Amino acid sequence: MIINSYSAATPRANYTQNNTKNQPSFGNKGIARVAFEKLGEACDISPNGSLTRSMFFIVATLFMLGGRFFESRSNDEKREVVTRDVPAVALSVAGAPLINKAAAYAVTKQSGVPIVTLGEKKNLLSAEFRGQKDLVNWFSDLAKADDALVNFSETVNKHGGNLQKVFKKLGFTDLLKAVTEKTDNKGILDAIKEGKANGTEAFKNLEKALKAIKPDNNLLSFAKKAQAGVKLGGIGFMAATLGYFLPHLNIITTKKKYQKKLDEGKITQETFDLRMQRTSPVFRVSSGILSFHRSSAQKTFKNLLSMMDTSKTKQA
Repeated sequence: MIINSYSAATPRANYTQNNTKNQPSFGNKGIARVAFEKLGEACDISPNGSLTRSMFFIVATLFMLGGRFFESRSNDEKREVVTRDVPAVALSVAGAPLINKAAAYAVTKQSGVPIVTLGEKKNLLSAEFRGQKDLVNWFSDLAKADDALVNFSETVNKHGGNLQKVFKKLGFTDLLKAVTEKTDNKGILDAIKEGKANGTEAFKNLEKALKAIKPDNNLLSFAKKAQAGVKLGGIGFMAATLGYFLPHLNIITTKKKYQKKLDEGKITQETFDLRMQRTSPVFRVSSGILSFHRSSAQKTFKNLLSMMDTSKTKQA
């Protein structure tokens, strides 16, 4: 007896089609099946071994942060996991792409030079931040492009750029005015296509100038700097948020809480100092295995320097 027979000689499409009836049923409406497939897609691992962003967030929250939450020594540390660590993971997983996308969309709208790809809705939600290679493909080696002027103009328009500002970056303001006096994308694009159809001299001059620009032209240079600026700005924002603002917010919250208890005489100064010391750990794997705090880290470093000085003295 052969169950779900399949060999290399059997086309995959035919195998799937012929064995559909053997697949398990998940209900008449298929809700369970859809949920199961969505979970499977989220758990899918790419060839380089990376998880999807949503699955990485789930795994990190449940296992890494969940473990830290249940191993917390006090309610203060549990609160810190929720108010510092969970937002940190969320920002790392989804915050950076959203920040880059929003900043790149704003730069595109402000400068008129596209560094994003827009979907059908042509709004922020449909925007996708592009890399430097994409910008090179859009704005460089235009002499090799077929129907260079029309295709270039359509590319700028498609990705949310401003044709008037883009041609100004290239220094072609006067050449564009010879083609049309209109300033909106639709008017400029229609005039360019009309000039091509009629073979006007103004169209030919503008296209000739466009094809003659250097591969490393002003437009491409501006776009690459803008793209790099967005990425560096996103990294800086994330570093400031994760490295300073979130930890500092927890320190302020904890200090305010225990300062009130200290003022009311409910705790001693020693307890207050101990609580504040625990708000800024350098590193901790587990409360029972390894624990470093700011003061202990400083003491360890001083001891290390002392040992080095002693070693040098003995060698001498």
